[in-house]
Amino acid sequence: MAQVPITMPPRLLPAVDIGTRESALCTIANVGTALATLREVRKNVRGDHKRRLDDVAVILKVIALEAQATFAITDEEALAFIRECRRDRPASGAR
Repeated sequence: MAQVPITMPPRLLPAVDIGTRESALCTIANVGTALATLREVRKNVRGDHKRRLDDVAVILKVIALEAQATFAITDEEALAFIRECRRDRPASGAR
């Protein structure tokens, strides 16, 4: 039987205005989290399911690149925002 992955409980996040630089940074961070999850799921599937997950990953990457280009966000700025988000995250291991 396949092992159930440990997931983080949802966090309550502050509201972010739509169409702002901050919302674009949040989008980029969320895409990074989704891609990491897809990589974990991909390890446990075969064949056509892997190809479908790869297609989803490509779409997510395009979304992140568009958000980054729209607000002229540098890679360094995006990575710093992601590090800041992870630092504010509660301790892992909770279910």
